[in-house]
Amino acid sequence: MRKRKKQRRLMIFIMLSTALILAIGIAGILLLTPKVKATVTMEAGTKMVDVEDFLLKKSSSGSYITDISTLDLNAPGIYKVKIKVGYLVYKSLLQIVDTVAPTATIENQMISLGDEIEAEAFAADVIDATSVKFSYKELPDFEQSGEQEVILILEDTSKNRTELTAMLTILNMKKTVRVEAGSTTVNIEDFIESDGNVVAFETDVSKLDFSKPMIYEIQIRVDDIIYMSQLEVVDTIAPTASILNQKAWMQEAIEPDTFVTGITDATQVKVSYKVAPDFTTLGDQEICIVLEDTSSNKTELNAILTVAEDTEAPQIIGVKNQTVFIGEKVSYKKNISVQDNKDTELELTVDSSTVNLKKQGSYQVTYSATDLSGNKTTITATFTVSSIDQATLDAVVDEVLDKIIDDSMTSREKAYEIYLWTKGHVAYTGHADKDDWIKGAYYGIKNGVGDCYTYYAVSQALLTRAGIDNMLVTRVGGKTLHFWNLVNCGDGWYHFDSCPNKDHMDTFMLTDEEVAAYTEERGNNYYNFDKSLYPATPED
Repeated sequence: MRKRKKQRRLMIFIMLSTALILAIGIAGILLLTPKVKATVTMEAGTKMVDVEDFLLKKSSSGSYITDISTLDLNAPGIYKVKIKVGYLVYKSLLQIVDTVAPTATIENQMISLGDEIEAEAFAADVIDATSVKFSYKELPDFEQSGEQEVILILEDTSKNRTELTAMLTILNMKKTVRVEAGSTTVNIEDFIESDGNVVAFETDVSKLDFSKPMIYEIQIRVDDIIYMSQLEVVDTIAPTASILNQKAWMQEAIEPDTFVTGITDATQVKVSYKVAPDFTTLGDQEICIVLEDTSSNKTELNAILTVAEDTEAPQIIGVKNQTVFIGEKVSYKKNISVQDNKDTELELTVDSSTVNLKKQGSYQVTYSATDLSGNKTTITATFTVSSIDQATLDAVVDEVLDKIIDDSMTSREKAYEIYLWTKGHVAYTGHADKDDWIKGAYYGIKNGVGDCYTYYAVSQALLTRAGIDNMLVTRVGGKTLHFWNLVNCGDGWYHFDSCPNKDHMDTFMLTDEEVAAYTEERGNNYYNFDKSLYPATPED
């Protein structure tokens, strides 16, 4: 019995062990069975494949362990990818391939003769997952104007290639056009041959300054495209001028530009001596004048310089013997001038120290002038100082009357013209010599200044010479003296005062009543006088 029990236990143990081993084997087989594909392939530049594309069974579900965002989907290559299926993580490979050739939109190009253009300039909107290299199948002839067909090769990094055909137009347009400074304009034909294209300046060339060297960027429209060229204003022409031989005084240098006239150049011209002349040696010498413009163009011209010595004395013009009157103001330099063959604005010296204008007699006045070379001229004139008599006064009075009255006027009209002239000619200074009315009248007319006595005296001289009766009226009382005239133009005596007053009152032909009224208003005994000494005026 005991032996059977042992055999039975052994059998159960063997059976359990076998079942355990079998279970473990089955589990291992299940664990070692792959759940994902070994490799998944996709085209570069496309959207990342879903995780289901990696699973062997579509009924399975899984998720990426690898951060897919770190993968460059545009770069061909093999990338390791980890995927979780259930509780297990599996490894797979993502293979990115590039089998699609690049594409692009062609843009025909136009360039200037002599320029070159890269192949990539013809391609726009290039599409490819990888970078694309551009090249010409055959290099264009950039030295031949006109149209030519070019074939472009587009090749990506995976050696996928595309050939595209484009049209290259080479314009016969100059990159730089040069014009001489001083030109007035340029033409479009100077820049480009149209060759059937519509060409025109986009830049307003009429506003450009052609007077001095400068470079301008010029825009030229060919059909609907703008191209750039340059306009270079150059100055290659040397200045010209005419020579003027010159004379210079010893030790006195003259500027080089005095030797030339009529300078012609588009720019500013500097005039200089090639070698400085010798201004210390008398006689003729040949000199060289250099004309240089702002562009360093030079012209050399020969001229003759004559160095001379100044031995000629200045001339004093206008000196003559004169008669003046006692007390008269004398301007010794009036109408006197000095001329010299060399110098200008020489000083005129007058020695009138012997003249006594208060005493009759003949006096010597000496005029002298010396030029810068030391040449001196001296002239002497005789000034005769004389007293003023009636004839002398009448002469100056007649000159005035000839200008202001004529025989067609009535006495009253003549008197009024005399009134206006005296009032306007004499300026009031508040001072005059009252010893002699003839002298007072003369100086009033000649000098045009004085006080109320002067106005009276001038008026008396003019009225008397015009044949109009008049007499002196003197103020009585008041702080100062005052003098005026009574006149009779044939219709009675009236007050006549050519001296201005502060009220600007017209004081021509006033009656006694009117001067009394003004005196009452003005005060200070303005027209107060001894009526017993004068005839009464008419009563209005």
